[in-house]
Amino acid sequence: MREKPPRGEDWVYEMKADGYRAQLHLRDGDAKVYSRTGLDWTEQFSSIAASADLLKANSAIIDGEAVVYGSGGLPDFQQLRRELGPKRSERVRYHAFDLLYLDGYDLRAVAYEDRKRLLQRLVKDAPKTFIYIEALAADGNVIFDKGCKLGLEGLVAKRLGEPYRSGRHESWIKLKCKKSETFPIVAFVEKLGARPRKVASLYVGRRQNGKLLYAGKVRTGYTETTARELRERLDPLIRRTSPLEVLVKKPKATWVEPTIDVEVQYGADR
Repeated sequence: MREKPPRGEDWVYEMKADGYRAQLHLRDGDAKVYSRTGLDWTEQFSSIAASADLLKANSAIIDGEAVVYGSGGLPDFQQLRRELGPKRSERVRYHAFDLLYLDGYDLRAVAYEDRKRLLQRLVKDAPKTFIYIEALAADGNVIFDKGCKLGLEGLVAKRLGEPYRSGRHESWIKLKCKKSETFPIVAFVEKLGARPRKVASLYVGRRQNGKLLYAGKVRTGYTETTARELRERLDPLIRRTSPLEVLVKKPKATWVEPTIDVEVQYGADR
């Protein structure tokens, strides 16, 4: 995982959607879909399996990602989870980005750009469930910046001329957009036995329709100095009861007045 695109002209970039990685196996009209860890998820991805019957191939293995587009026009992971199952949802889409096998030919040793051409041809007239993911050849920094501003999860940088390899490697690099929001601190957990006292983690809230609701726990990102200074700032704000509208059980929490906001960076990894 990197935060900056690699240098060089032999790199192209593909959109990274917020969905489930899925590999489609087609053999003589029988379609199976497997998760990233190799589990048979054909029932969960029933929409993709059903549409695969219409591909113009006797056998194929496609690498891609299952997504559902939300109301904002971007892939929505929570909406995807609600759509998976045997009912064959009309909303599920399959982002096809690589081709490993086609009609008896093992393509894993073939150059990346040649596999992409064969994949594009295969899904050209496929059902609307299938979406071919283009490889963008341009300045990586510009593409990455624009993609993050659009709200994408990130990009995947892929080196031209390379064979297909599973797992982590230097010719296929994930570039993750850092998303951030500001939340009010509603409680903290003190690091046991620390002298001077310092914060180990925070509980944050979110304001919705005039109410303060629980949003989650922030565990990482503190330097020693920040942890001590934050503890000192929160000390005069300590209160005996929770400031949340809907109570949550947090035995280790020290509740505070929600007057200090913190910017939280986050992302998803699926």
